[in-house]
Amino acid sequence: MPTITDHLDAHGAESFEELPFGEADNYIVCKLVNPNFSGVLEEEGESVPIGEVFDRLLALRGEEAEALGALASPHLMPVLRRLPGTARFRDLRLSAYVRRIRPDKTEQFSALTVHLPNGRKYISFRGTDDTLLGWKENFLMAVQLHVEAQKDAAAYLASAAEQWEGPLLVGGHSKGGNLAVYAAAMVPEEAQERILGVYNFDGPGFLPEFYSEPGYLRLRPKVRTYLPRHSLVGTLLTREKWASIVECRTSFAAAHDGFTWEVKEDASFLRAARLSRSSRAFEETMDQVLERLSLEERRQFIEELFDALASTGAVTLTDLTENKLSQAIGIAGSFRRGTGTRRFVLLVLGQLLKSLAAQSLGLD
Repeated sequence: MPTITDHLDAHGAESFEELPFGEADNYIVCKLVNPNFSGVLEEEGESVPIGEVFDRLLALRGEEAEALGALASPHLMPVLRRLPGTARFRDLRLSAYVRRIRPDKTEQFSALTVHLPNGRKYISFRGTDDTLLGWKENFLMAVQLHVEAQKDAAAYLASAAEQWEGPLLVGGHSKGGNLAVYAAAMVPEEAQERILGVYNFDGPGFLPEFYSEPGYLRLRPKVRTYLPRHSLVGTLLTREKWASIVECRTSFAAAHDGFTWEVKEDASFLRAARLSRSSRAFEETMDQVLERLSLEERRQFIEELFDALASTGAVTLTDLTENKLSQAIGIAGSFRRGTGTRRFVLLVLGQLLKSLAAQSLGLD
């Protein structure tokens, strides 16, 4: 079954009138926020054609413009680099780029406005990368109802809605998907009425009380959540259980990369019947752990879990081999004895090890 790269090969010469804007196109557009456009696009100012944006990026940074880090999807820049040369995407315009890195507040935030050729604006929020630090940032949403990046996302979307009276789409991948849902739930009702859809691609969930927020309840029918069959990040925290499950070519942490998800001829993702057995087991384990811990115990649990993972030398999710997870279990069992959260850390690490083993053996 084709992936997004294949979709671009097959349909890049077709306009959105010839083949309507689909889920694969949506994912591509939401990932436009990933390159560092600082000095290329201003937070305020006119929109710029996508081809000119990438020309400016290359002129400013040279070869570094194509380097999103060793941890980024290897498919990302090759796909984005092709967009200005396709009939399908060459008429996109970009504006209002924001990038904030604030270590003192544990915040990494980027947003971008994409002007679609059909008179709609797409507000895209950047997610975390494959690093354990990025994954830890997702976990911290289990402790706070309103983290700094969420507040900035809501302010960004509210500002965009004030300056534009037309229809809006909002989306993001990973943490960006969480930010998209949060921001759309927090803007005024008038702005919500102009939001046509909110797209969450394998983003983590929220604390349970978020789902009773009036803004979220109004928005809920417009939310579309997509999880790969082998999802890990998207099963973190409490989530609505009606997500669309998507077939993917990879497993375990690598399935988080939407460029490995399978795409049908009409630009929609190929659906799977349900999450894989190991993903369901991991989700159930996380639900049980978080349900039993107070907010302070959750903080302690998160610190201990990531101390154990980092102590193995792993830097990314994809570094977590069966050997490193076994090592992390041994480390977690030997330090901070007497803490009430140690057994929960061991439980989660054990479930991760089982998940990886099941998928590597083809038992999922």
